[in-house]
Amino acid sequence: MNWTFFKYFYSYIFQSKTRQRLLFIAVVGLFLSTFALMVIQGIMGGLQRGLIARSKLIHGNGILRLNEYDPNELNSFLLKLKESKTIFTAEYELEVMLKHKQFMAPAKIHGIDLEWELPPFLYDRDLSQLVVGSDLANKLKLQFSDELQIISPAHTDSLLGDIPRFTSVDVSDYMFSELAEVDGFEAWVRLPVIQNLVRENLINQVRFYRPIKSSELDQWRTDYPSFVFQYESWEKQNSSLVMALNLETRVMLFLFISMALLVAVAITSGLLIFYSKVKTDLMSFWILGLSESKLLKLVYRFTLSLSAMTCFAGLIGGVVTLKLLEKYGHKLMPDIFIERHLPVDLHLANIALSFFIPFAISWIFSFFSFQQFKKDHNSFISIIRGVS
Repeated sequence: MNWTFFKYFYSYIFQSKTRQRLLFIAVVGLFLSTFALMVIQGIMGGLQRGLIARSKLIHGNGILRLNEYDPNELNSFLLKLKESKTIFTAEYELEVMLKHKQFMAPAKIHGIDLEWELPPFLYDRDLSQLVVGSDLANKLKLQFSDELQIISPAHTDSLLGDIPRFTSVDVSDYMFSELAEVDGFEAWVRLPVIQNLVRENLINQVRFYRPIKSSELDQWRTDYPSFVFQYESWEKQNSSLVMALNLETRVMLFLFISMALLVAVAITSGLLIFYSKVKTDLMSFWILGLSESKLLKLVYRFTLSLSAMTCFAGLIGGVVTLKLLEKYGHKLMPDIFIERHLPVDLHLANIALSFFIPFAISWIFSFFSFQQFKKDHNSFISIIRGVS
């Protein structure tokens, strides 16, 4: 009986010559809200995921900054990491000035200990001399095999005053990471070059390319008592970026909730007009034997099913569109963009939000419309008398 009732009113909305265009437009708007929310979340999530993945490829999942340590314990620690097949790099990080001819630029240079591990992004790079970011090389007008000076203002020699130490090195390769803060500011070289500059046979950090648990940190403090360190995860190092990405997601959800609220106003108006038009039809069902309370429940369930089916259809349309973009939407963007095809990130949370946000708003306003209908509803006997 429920399906017969629903089928009749669905046909009234979509097929009848006297169908209510306002309610039809509201249904289309609800469909588009769900569809657009699904597509935007999928594409935005893909863009954010790509940015985070590129950053973690270079900077790793976290850094263990070493303040004090015993060299023997450090060797034991690094050997244990290597045996556990942990991807890591032992390095000395230093902020310096790079000088080539009359050009100078600040840089962050990483002295990589080749005895242990290479970062994944340096596997195909020539580390015999200096690997420099592409934008940084452009600032300094560098070409392959050009000689430049690495100047450390933090380390000085007393010769007719405090003179910053420097060393000379050739350019052996470039780095194209597609991250402005990396290509324009960072460089990599063999660890002995930096140790010779600072005149210390040390490293100051270990970079990890996998997540590190707090239990592991506690275990390291116990096993290696000489270690004085701080661990910084990628999220902590890039807290401003993480906050900006979260804010971007919240603003996007707020905008689509606002759009859904506008659609909900049309739903309210459309349902109120629809209820006034079907009173006679409801009376016919009452004459056929349905109780008045049962009819009112069926009417309310119908409005919920209409919202649910519309949101579900929009969700399916959005998922299908994202799958098609993921498979066939290659190189849609100009060369200036890093992501030349639209990346897609489908998560259960995104799917749930895309369905429940429009549906919840539609349900609230549908409930308001139904309560107004019940308040204004007269008994079917009075409607029959009015018709007669």
